[in-house]
Amino acid sequence: MYDITDFDELRRGITRTIRVRRITLGVFSAVALVVLFASRISYLNPVFYSPLVWFLLTFPFKYLIDRQRTLRALHWAHTGFFLTEVLLITFLVHFMGGSEWIGVTFYMFTVIYANIFLTRFQGSLVTFLVVLSYSGLVLLEYVGVIPHRSLFSAVGEPHRSLGYALTTILAGAVGMYAVVALTVRSFADVFAHKNRVLARRERELSRLSRRLLTAQDEERRRIARTLHDDLIQTLAAIKLRLTPHKERLGPGAYGEVCEIIDRSIEQTRSLAYSVRPPLLDDLGLVPSLERLGESVAAESGLAVEVEAHLSERPHVGVESLLFFVAQEAMQNVIRHAEADRVSLALHAEGKTLRLTVRDDGVGFRPDGPPGLGLPGIRERVEVSGGTVSIGQAPGGGTIVTVEVPFDADPSRDRR
Repeated sequence: MYDITDFDELRRGITRTIRVRRITLGVFSAVALVVLFASRISYLNPVFYSPLVWFLLTFPFKYLIDRQRTLRALHWAHTGFFLTEVLLITFLVHFMGGSEWIGVTFYMFTVIYANIFLTRFQGSLVTFLVVLSYSGLVLLEYVGVIPHRSLFSAVGEPHRSLGYALTTILAGAVGMYAVVALTVRSFADVFAHKNRVLARRERELSRLSRRLLTAQDEERRRIARTLHDDLIQTLAAIKLRLTPHKERLGPGAYGEVCEIIDRSIEQTRSLAYSVRPPLLDDLGLVPSLERLGESVAAESGLAVEVEAHLSERPHVGVESLLFFVAQEAMQNVIRHAEADRVSLALHAEGKTLRLTVRDDGVGFRPDGPPGLGLPGIRERVEVSGGTVSIGQAPGGGTIVTVEVPFDADPSRDRR
């Protein structure tokens, strides 16, 4: 199977090269006419009609390209054109004194195109045929199997011949460099188009990521509220309704049931807090971080220090983002750091909020097994316009630093 997008893009690229070839052949045809009028070359010399044949060859080739429906067939149709092109160039070079002049350069663009548009095998095949064709032509002329044909006859000193000088300038300089410029520009346009497509897709993915993260935050908020407000109240109501039946149940059974309900309430409260603390919506980020530190200390036995100061509350999306970062960073410390102490600091520096989590554990191991915590932090922070740095803390351990614009809105499109 093949990607239809890649197939269409390749076919458009080939079509552009056909257009460049036609312009190129027009340049060489003009050169041939100038040389014809300025020199004693015969009208029957292939240097004049080969570019025309080459030009006409692009039309059936374009027809074949338009009829292909698979990437493999497209590549082989293109390869067939290159092989035909090599043979035609070899024939032309033979009549232009290829072994004594600039004939070898005429294969340049066939080799460039072939190795850009074809597969590695097919590009190598075309390159091998080019080397074989030109080398074979030179060797066959050398041993006398075929006669050597010169584009110029009895020119005397080459630099004193107008035909030689014009051909060298027009074909060797103007012609070749014009084709180089057209070729480079053609591929520059292709790459610029691809870069624009990639940039557009990156913006679309970024926008989708922001929408997804916002939806996740809203869902976490809803679940946390449901657990905290509905389920806990239901459990409390059950306990209250059991009170009139205390004597019928007996002190032992009643106490056991109440203990189960109290434990369920506490577990539900912890679960709601781990999903999203209601405190975050009610009082803001600073109290939530302080509560997070207390919870981590009670759960893991770590010595946790929280230093958080803000003169005003940031955007609710920023609060959710930074609490998520702090929560994930703390969990990483508990699972992997083997630390005794961890500190969490939050400060505003101008229009930027900086959150730092530092531990005294074994340190960050870049070659360790990849997890989801740190990549998840990086993704959420970067799509919100912030930055993340992770490295070794002075004296040992790991330090995670996150900086986010104070007024950033993670759900807003950043272009």
